[in-house]
Amino acid sequence: MLTDEQLKALWKGFAPPSWATWQKNYLDFLTWAHGTPEPELRTEAAQKKLWNARAITPAGYGDAINVDALLADPGFVDAIVGLRGRAWPSDVAARAAAIQDEYERILGMAVARDVKPRPYAKLQRLVGALLPAELTCVLSYDAVRHAAKLLLGDASDPQLVAQVQMRARLRAVLGEEKNLAEHVRRSTFCWWIHENYERLAAGQMPPWKGNVAVDSEAMRPPEDKLPSLVVWPFAKQYVGYLAVRNFAGAYRAVVQAALPGLSQDDLVGVLQASGSFDNVPTPLLRQLIIRAKGLGFIEERGGLLYATKDGDELLGSEQLDILIERFFERVFGFAQLLRHLDEHPGSTDEAVVGALQALYPNWTTARVPSDLRNWSSYLGLLQRDEHGGLFLTQYGKAWVARLPKNLPKPPPEASPGMDPRTPIVSLPAIPYPAFDAILARFKADPEIADFVFEDRQLATLHAAWRSNPRKRFVLLSGLSGTGKTAVTLCYSRAVCELMGISVSEHREIVPVSPDWRDPSGLLGYFNALHADPTFQAEPALRLVLRAAADPGRPYFLILDEMNLARVERYFAPFLSAMETGEDLVLHANGVDVNDVPPRVPWPANLHIAGTVNMDETTHPFSDKVLDRAFTLEFWDVDLKSFFERAAAKAPGKRLLEVEEALCELHGAMREVRRHFGYRTAGEVLAFMHAAPELGGMAPAAFLDQAVFSKVLPRLRGEDTPAFKGALEALMGICKRRSLAVSEVKLGSMMELLKRTGVTRFWA
Repeated sequence: MLTDEQLKALWKGFAPPSWATWQKNYLDFLTWAHGTPEPELRTEAAQKKLWNARAITPAGYGDAINVDALLADPGFVDAIVGLRGRAWPSDVAARAAAIQDEYERILGMAVARDVKPRPYAKLQRLVGALLPAELTCVLSYDAVRHAAKLLLGDASDPQLVAQVQMRARLRAVLGEEKNLAEHVRRSTFCWWIHENYERLAAGQMPPWKGNVAVDSEAMRPPEDKLPSLVVWPFAKQYVGYLAVRNFAGAYRAVVQAALPGLSQDDLVGVLQASGSFDNVPTPLLRQLIIRAKGLGFIEERGGLLYATKDGDELLGSEQLDILIERFFERVFGFAQLLRHLDEHPGSTDEAVVGALQALYPNWTTARVPSDLRNWSSYLGLLQRDEHGGLFLTQYGKAWVARLPKNLPKPPPEASPGMDPRTPIVSLPAIPYPAFDAILARFKADPEIADFVFEDRQLATLHAAWRSNPRKRFVLLSGLSGTGKTAVTLCYSRAVCELMGISVSEHREIVPVSPDWRDPSGLLGYFNALHADPTFQAEPALRLVLRAAADPGRPYFLILDEMNLARVERYFAPFLSAMETGEDLVLHANGVDVNDVPPRVPWPANLHIAGTVNMDETTHPFSDKVLDRAFTLEFWDVDLKSFFERAAAKAPGKRLLEVEEALCELHGAMREVRRHFGYRTAGEVLAFMHAAPELGGMAPAAFLDQAVFSKVLPRLRGEDTPAFKGALEALMGICKRRSLAVSEVKLGSMMELLKRTGVTRFWA
């Protein structure tokens, strides 16, 4: 913030010769506005002159906003003329608030009279002409913020409030203004301070020549000519821009949430908690964040997302110029649509859609062109006539006039004739192996040796995967540790080896996470933490892409513990595509992002298996899922055969008493479906083989601990005859085999069952 002494010195040296003409025209306009009798000021010609006060300063694109509907409106003219003679509060804060309120009231009247877009800058300039002691010629967001920081030390107040306070600060330091010429000098002085912001903010005074600041290139009046728009090449633009709820309000919400600096996940959480994005899926929120970053409104610093300078302008400025500029610059089809309407006024919706589809044939539906049209209408760039034809507004024409002559076009490969669904690789198909060959290879797999499977189970899996050419989806439910995942892995390996294809390239096992609430864990997501928009492709997506590009060979996706999260949420795109045969939608962009296309045909060669455990940590399946899957159940456990296999692998190390004890315990627990699988039995055997020989400690003591640690924790149930009988049988087994610790635990569980009607190991 500038000190009083610095302000006095700057004011004393403020005399840029090149501004003489501007200041004279400014003064002439104020003299007219305040010397014209009220009846004449009310005329349509005088009102039009007030609105078009370019002598004060250009209003940028705001000058092109059509306000003709306001010029002869008696109520509106009363509000405008009433500004000139109105008495305002003497207190600076109260006066600033009153002027801001009146400005917003008049702006609301303009909106009610269907003036679009809102004439923020134009009206601010008009109010400044009628209140020259309170406002300045500084209209743009950046300029007001710069001047406010140097004059007030704060730039957080609304535009007009800041202006009134800046003029009050100058009045307090430099004294009262004596005439309109003094008001002009104070007003243009504020612009001069903005032009020298970088130097003054760094504590450097402008260069001087004698007692006058040098009239350098940096000291220039506001330019009436707007710069040409820059339009990025097609490869850098967004294609397939999505409509978002609340239009610009959605981007402002993202910027507002990012002000303190948040990770992408935290930013998604804040937006979801705000109440403004109810029922908006998480992937769409991620895409909104990606686009806010790609449009330059937020940026990544130190792993967190923050609002940028442009984001601050979008958030603080009432005008949407910065958003419109970004759309022209970075959104493919936006400039092309408006150029088309400039050259073909009165076009129908169908004609506009057809023109854009001819430009980019991959837009096979009207969705994206319609989104672009809706945005253009919302931003006040186009309007309809009484017949429904589309025309550019004067505001829209002003923007289009700044476009370069040649607009970007899609590359030749995106031209008509290219089918984006064509596989990238076309390899000859290989016959799927016969089941007999798969069975033989399966039984020779060393990884399956620790599990016992019937030929019938493998044949059922084979038939389920091969029966429906579009729905190769099986669910393997049942007891944990029975080899549900192992059977799918070994089956897929057998198929790949028989076909001579790489197992690692054709199979992916994906553990399902309990926090999955959307498809991003499978299909990936846009990543905002990169300089350019990127797509984070998950392993499952990469397998899907390989399958879609290679339809003549099988691919296997194994989802482990599939119901740890709600399947209907994260698996919805797969369920829809396999049922309808429509494309699998991967993301909403119109072109590939990091070699990930927007969608792929549903790969009929994709074999999906989900392993399922049913307990209190998992979610049930809806009919929507079950109708699309073939369900296999793994509850039967043949411990006798399992122990024989284990003995064959390690002859001479068989622990018959341990095996017999486990078989007895398993039989008692099976009656109430709380029995254990091969994994548990194998771990107990491994524990017993590893148990050291300690003096005085019998092998039964180690078995007791193994049963306590690995078998009994599965027990839980209600006071039913079957469950009570199972506990009694288990206690009898433990007593006979001297498993004292386990017997005591079972006794305490029995007591709890009698007292409360329910019991469990962890009670």
